[in-house]
Amino acid sequence: MEEGLDRVQALAEEARGNLSPTRLDGAVDALAEIVATLHGVRGAVADGRFAGRESAAALHVAALLEEKIAVAETGLAAAAGLAVDAVADREAVAPGAAWTVETSGWNASGRADVELLSTELVSPAGLALAVDELPAEERQGFEAFFLPGDDPERGFQVRRLRATVAADAEPTEPYFLRRPLDGDLYDWSGAAPEVRGEPFGPPPLAARFHVRVAGQELTLQREVVYRFRDQAQGEVRRPLRVVPALEVAVAPDLLVQPLSHHEPHRLRVTLTSHADRDLAGTLELHAPAGWTSPSAAPAFSLPAGGRTEVDLPLSITPSAGPGRGEIGVAAKLADGEAYSLAVPLVDYEHVRPTPYPVAATVAATVTDLELPVLSRVAYVRGAADRVPEMLAEVGVPVEVLAPAALLEADLSVYDAVVVGPRAYETEPVLAAANPRLLDYARGGGLLLVQYQQYQFVDGGFAPFELAIDRPHGRVTDETAAVRLLVPDHPAFHVPNQIGPADWDGWVQERGLYFAGTWDEAAYTPLLAMRDPDQSEDLTGSLLVAPLGEGTYVYTGLAFFRQLPAGVPGAYRLFANLLALAE
Repeated sequence: MEEGLDRVQALAEEARGNLSPTRLDGAVDALAEIVATLHGVRGAVADGRFAGRESAAALHVAALLEEKIAVAETGLAAAAGLAVDAVADREAVAPGAAWTVETSGWNASGRADVELLSTELVSPAGLALAVDELPAEERQGFEAFFLPGDDPERGFQVRRLRATVAADAEPTEPYFLRRPLDGDLYDWSGAAPEVRGEPFGPPPLAARFHVRVAGQELTLQREVVYRFRDQAQGEVRRPLRVVPALEVAVAPDLLVQPLSHHEPHRLRVTLTSHADRDLAGTLELHAPAGWTSPSAAPAFSLPAGGRTEVDLPLSITPSAGPGRGEIGVAAKLADGEAYSLAVPLVDYEHVRPTPYPVAATVAATVTDLELPVLSRVAYVRGAADRVPEMLAEVGVPVEVLAPAALLEADLSVYDAVVVGPRAYETEPVLAAANPRLLDYARGGGLLLVQYQQYQFVDGGFAPFELAIDRPHGRVTDETAAVRLLVPDHPAFHVPNQIGPADWDGWVQERGLYFAGTWDEAAYTPLLAMRDPDQSEDLTGSLLVAPLGEGTYVYTGLAFFRQLPAGVPGAYRLFANLLALAE
């Protein structure tokens, strides 16, 4: 084996010496011999002539050989001027439908020793396929794939195939999402070993070309892609995917209903057909106890490839009590088939478009929530901040302030101004507007600042001394015990009585970027908590200070995570903080 590898090394140096930008085929002979030699070494390993090594080492060497053979074959094909490709006529198909695939080859060098042996379509992802040639009347004049190097007029040829997806095929999704999450961890225990840890799984469809180049038989594989032309970007290639015949998406993804409110919600259900036939049926609602839809299940009708939106009214019953559950929506066809999944794409220019399956469900929280009497609450949005929408959902009269309004608007019309997480980092105008915000609080307003990073401290934006430790104070155990430092403070009593149950169900963490030191004569710390590995309580998660005629609040509690997760206690405590404006 060592002899063979030494020979490969010498041939690689020879190929490198023969390479020229204008004449790549100068390396063909050396590369062809490399391929032949590596095949011989692989055969020796497979025949058990790899003596003196442990089996694990032999397996490792075998894997390395396969990698080097693939590289050598790719290099030989490129040096010989052989280019192969495979494109489909559409990006997505439903189970039972088909892609028409055009495989193509170009013998750019004109060498006579380049020929095709066979072409096949395969599914690296394990998709069940039926593959056949297009009938003659559908070939549109294209001849069978052929690569005769001595005939320049026929040096580029195509072959058209049809790949029909099995009727019971599952939608394409990342391998690490095929099983439910284990808490907050992915479960990919069912994935093949060679896939685990990869950013993407194998593609649903690939073309495998068996060719002969310079006397060596090669196997070249290309992912089948959908290709189109964009005026700005030029040629765009996208991976193929299998999608449900009917996608069902529902919005919003969270409903939080105070017991004192009985106004109905409206779920917006979007139906998208990928079928090649008309679809008709009804929408079914599966709601936990306490939720009801006052109307009969609405019917829908969609043409092939059509899209429509349907509103579903939803409200709580008079006998509803506090609780959390899940509302499910399903589209049931006349033939009994039911669909309750959408598969949107995570699609940005810098990443491969990736399907992300989303069940047609809505998290539903019913909570005993009382709101203070507020007429207008201003909100300065922070980073990845959904808090204002969540507050509006439960009836807080919130208005998101535009940057210009921070500098020009009459802030005195607001009962409270809330600053979102990391807003001092993400909103450049906020630094210039900070004196106006502090003056607003001095004049009698409530200024509630959610967690900020070190730019906030460095800028001196708090009204009194406040610093954040490095590393910052944080409680990552979302079940960590919470102790009230000032049990009789209004923040724990008005308008909601905060008790131990209000700290249940928090997600990911209690909070972050707690204040580490502060002016103890100005601020009152209200809470104490710590992670299991911390020796002392952290007391900087919620600070309250009188400021002139008003109130200033700094909190590192992770409201930006809890409110979008529908955590009842977080809503109740946030409402109490807003009540400090009264």
